[in-house]
Amino acid sequence: MLYLLDTNHCSYIMNAARKNPAYHKPHEANTFGKYQSIKTTTDQIFMCEVSLSELFAGAEKSPHSASIYTRIADFRKVVPCLDVITDCWELHGKVKWAVKKTGKNVEDFDLMIACVAKHYGCTLVTNDGDMKYLPSSFVTIENWSV
Repeated sequence: MLYLLDTNHCSYIMNAARKNPAYHKPHEANTFGKYQSIKTTTDQIFMCEVSLSELFAGAEKSPHSASIYTRIADFRKVVPCLDVITDCWELHGKVKWAVKKTGKNVEDFDLMIACVAKHYGCTLVTNDGDMKYLPSSFVTIENWSV
């Protein structure tokens, strides 16, 4: 099975990996535990290039940006990125319009992450409530933080 982590789940794993387990927040502990159990299987875990932008933006607003950039680089060594290719952009445009016609909205970055998951046949790992607005059966979703 292929999994694509949303930005929140990338952050949870990065945070949990650097902390003493006694200090893990519940969502970090749950996500990190699932991540560790999957890493021992033949399943593969990826992140999206879009999440890199969000992680870098988070680093920039932190007084510890240099150490966060190092953590992002280390994370990328074990969780590779899937490319956002033209087919993903086309899918994004189609789904964005389909969702808007229902009067709902999914933020562009979140929608693009979902489109990348769909394109590559990944299960999307997210706790974003707006994903319920995607067309039915668009992409399989799991929330590892609960």
